[in-house]
Amino acid sequence: MFDAKVNDKTITAELVAERAKEASATAATAAQNAAAAAQAAAQTAAAAAQTAAQEVSNAAQVAAAGASKGIYNARSWTAPRLETAADYTTSTLAPKVSEALRTAARQIRVEETPQKRSSSPLTRSFLAAAVLAAGGAVAVIIRQRYRTAMAADTEEEAAAGTTAASPAGDGSGSSTDAGVNGRVSAPGR
Repeated sequence: MFDAKVNDKTITAELVAERAKEASATAATAAQNAAAAAQAAAQTAAAAAQTAAQEVSNAAQVAAAGASKGIYNARSWTAPRLETAADYTTSTLAPKVSEALRTAARQIRVEETPQKRSSSPLTRSFLAAAVLAAGGAVAVIIRQRYRTAMAADTEEEAAAGTTAASPAGDGSGSSTDAGVNGRVSAPGR
């Protein structure tokens, strides 16, 4: 009986050692698979970050051609988000991806420069529209004053009588004057 107990303990110890070897092999395989998956994910993320950086770089070239404000806003929006993604991947995925994202963020970051006081085409358009509107308003005011003056002239002529005939009837006592507007006014004007 004593042998059986010792024998059971031996079998159990051998069984535990065999299971430990199997667990060790399984853990090593799982670690290799996890490392390969992490490396593949890091490469994929790095390629995506590089593609994103290239696209943003291409967009920056377009900005130099005339769309700088839109690109400025996009880059200002993108860089902090890339840094946030870098912080996340630093703690969870892989340091290589984090470094690639940080590099992309540094390439994209907008340098803080004082704003130039140059006017944009939109500002110049609004200024031109304001000048034209002011000119139109002045023209309308002048035209209204001219019409008012002409109406007053016409009313005065109608009240004084526009036919100025001499008492003798020979026309020698009447004097007519054609003004700037082409209308004939009564004598003494």
